[in-house]
Amino acid sequence: MELDGSEFRVFGQDGTGGLAAFWLMRHREPIEQQPVVFLGSEGQTGVVAQNLWTYLWLLADGFGPWEATEYPNHEHEPRPDARLTEIAERWAPAHRKSAAEVIAAAREEFPRL
Repeated sequence: MELDGSEFRVFGQDGTGGLAAFWLMRHREPIEQQPVVFLGSEGQTGVVAQNLWTYLWLLADGFGPWEATEYPNHEHEPRPDARLTEIAERWAPAHRKSAAEVIAAAREEFPRL
């Protein structure tokens, strides 16, 4: 099977050129329920959150997609962000998790990416 990128919907880019994207792998599910992945400029890849809601909590806890891919065991010193926490509390209150919990759940569900 040849990949053409059509299964991804990019919604962000970090300072290194890496991309944050939805991975459209859950057929017939809305985009906010699709996993969030990081596609790094140096070839790094990883599922960083199971869906949009947990991704918001990852960001609120001070982790970006690059950090979640490169430092999944929390070697990175997170800097929680009050504004991003406010956004997560507004849009995903029932999905509250720490960055460590978000990363662990994504790795458990998608161990090979």
